[in-house]
Amino acid sequence: MVICMVTNMIPTRDDPGFGVFIKSQIDSIAAAGHEVTTLAIDGRASKKNYFRAVKQLNAILAAKKHDIVHAHYGLSGIPACVQRHCPVVVSFCGDDLLGTSNGKGGYTFKGRLTVLASQFVAHHADAVIVKNDKMLERLSSASARAKTVVIPNGVDFELFHPIDRLEARKRLGLEPFKKYVLFAGSPEAPVKRFDLADKAVELLRGSFSNVEIIVLQRKPQAEVPVYMNACDVVILTSDSEGSPNVIKEAMACNTPIVSVDAGDAWQLIGGAEQCHRAEREPGDLASKVKRVLQAAEPSDGRRRIGHLELSAVATRVIAVYEAVLAESRRRMRPGP
Repeated sequence: MVICMVTNMIPTRDDPGFGVFIKSQIDSIAAAGHEVTTLAIDGRASKKNYFRAVKQLNAILAAKKHDIVHAHYGLSGIPACVQRHCPVVVSFCGDDLLGTSNGKGGYTFKGRLTVLASQFVAHHADAVIVKNDKMLERLSSASARAKTVVIPNGVDFELFHPIDRLEARKRLGLEPFKKYVLFAGSPEAPVKRFDLADKAVELLRGSFSNVEIIVLQRKPQAEVPVYMNACDVVILTSDSEGSPNVIKEAMACNTPIVSVDAGDAWQLIGGAEQCHRAEREPGDLASKVKRVLQAAEPSDGRRRIGHLELSAVATRVIAVYEAVLAESRRRMRPGP
């Protein structure tokens, strides 16, 4: 197959972690033997770039026959659905269907507009991929839900694997016997709720004077597993998520996790050892992190998420392409 990927999230020199999960999926589909073209939309620079992408995408599809257009994120689906060269698959990533939290229990105006655009895209796409069941429920029509499959993002098992903790700390210049809590995300992003993680760690200082929170953001993907292995626990406090990659990556490293109910985080950690569900408030978060620090044992998460290894997820996505193409051929067959 020849696939054109359309995405508004792709790693850059200034932000090497931005959309890295999308790049990983694109690479895994190419590794499965398919030809991939990528159209990157810089939506952060200007929303006008989505309209410019209509012309760019049509030029790509006119220059060479493609079988599928696969858009990642709801807004990227707008130029994908406008073209008429080939069928469209749209992957929604999280806040494009769930809304963008304002950190105060509500949603931003811009986020609400994005949700409306995503509902339009879901209606017009040939197939839809969402990351969890909550996102599936947010689709506004039965017809959209009928053509939707739930496929979480995959994790690169070759990159994310257990490393000796002391060795990882040495590589990062961290103290060997300190307690480190890892928060992955921007503290400035309201949806990530860094305030909860920070307050939880402050409460922990009553029991562990040497505990410190490490913020992981804008790091190359190759460095992320070193941080995962260097820290005692990963904490997730988001108001909402799609399928949080930090959870799967930590599990692949056998790093303990404390997480609120966001996206499919609780479903992913399941009954994994040293992984705890927590309420979205500092006291319970601190209590669960304390249990991890006292136990000082690794998780067994890696063995529980083999079905989410990159190539396994790529196989499921390719099956969606094949089903869409089969339906397209069926519709084009002349009647008796």
